[in-house]
Amino acid sequence: INAEYGKQWYQRRVRGEVFKRFVKGVFYVGKGKRSRPFAHLQDATQQNKHGIVGAKIRRIRDIWTDGRGVVSLQVYSNTMAEEAFTREALMIECLGLKNLTNEKKGEWYGVSRAWTVGRRRGVGLSLLYRAHLTLINEGHRELRREDVPH
Repeated sequence: INAEYGKQWYQRRVRGEVFKRFVKGVFYVGKGKRSRPFAHLQDATQQNKHGIVGAKIRRIRDIWTDGRGVVSLQVYSNTMAEEAFTREALMIECLGLKNLTNEKKGEWYGVSRAWTVGRRRGVGLSLLYRAHLTLINEGHRELRREDVPH
């Protein structure tokens, strides 16, 4: 095996490890309608009247308690509602609902209703990888509690 092959293997392996870290960091997938992602952060800054706190809010607060910020990545914009719901469902299917704070799997529209689970997961993986590349190419900003107006 020549040195060039070894370098290429290493670069692919490093990219794969970075992608795995990205996937492990995803805790919620939403269709990203307008300012809704920011509303989740605002909800996390407020006390719930009934004392009930969902998994998503707990996760946001845990990230803040650890001295970190939440990265809100909005990748697929300017899509119709059915397409946004389907993309959301595909990524949830790929990640697994048990690994997320989402409360439901999502909704399927169009031809995706007839796809096998394997195909849905494969397309979901492609969508996640594109989101990962967007994060790498565009960078990110961690949103901390003090960044969110009350």
